[in-house]
Amino acid sequence: MYIGETRRTVDERLSELRLTLNRTELMPWNDPHTAAPSLWAWKDAEGFEYECSGAPLDAAINGRRGMESFLLYRYRQERGESTLCNFGRFHPRYRKSTNRKENLRGGKLEAGHKDNPAGGPSQPPLNPTGKPGDPDWMGLSWSNGETLAPEKTHLAPAGPGLYILIDAGSQEIVYIGQSANCANRLLDHSRKSWDGKDLQFSFNGVEKTILPHQLKELENDLIGNFFEQYRKAPEYQFRNQG
Repeated sequence: MYIGETRRTVDERLSELRLTLNRTELMPWNDPHTAAPSLWAWKDAEGFEYECSGAPLDAAINGRRGMESFLLYRYRQERGESTLCNFGRFHPRYRKSTNRKENLRGGKLEAGHKDNPAGGPSQPPLNPTGKPGDPDWMGLSWSNGETLAPEKTHLAPAGPGLYILIDAGSQEIVYIGQSANCANRLLDHSRKSWDGKDLQFSFNGVEKTILPHQLKELENDLIGNFFEQYRKAPEYQFRNQG
């Protein structure tokens, strides 16, 4: 159903989640546990009962989040789809609660209401081909590298796609991303300092009909494969995250 990580103890995190899901009368908020509303919706709809398993990991944020991405990547490779509660996936007949500040409680959709798009199918996993940075890495067609500068970012599609940022000196991938508008996202990236590094970008456009959770699934496939090959996440992948 769900794979996650925490900077707190596993026992604390799972105990908190258990107490949250046991309050069955209302869907929980999207904070502090983002998966709680989705787990609650499936439990309410299908009567699911959950088991849990945890493991300690002595790692900083880059290692923890990298391992989480790797486990989700391996799950997708073995099962052909994602877990039901990662990447923003949701039960098709429920709407999601916001955070406490926005104060909009989720719940079951009315009869005749359109399905929640987040309940759509998983994107098939990418084919683990080549090495990070290869033109056909993961079975995709990556563009030639371009300097990450504002005047160059328009070369990327003004639509959904995947992209990588590459250290121009070492040619190592330092960030993997996705966006509903690659050109705009890369323009934002071009305005950051990146510790003074000279970066290049490469991209792969995808179908305009792709759903947000499907884009995140493909992004994670790339991060997970990078972690599998190098036993680390890209340098800037999880900066500024707790």
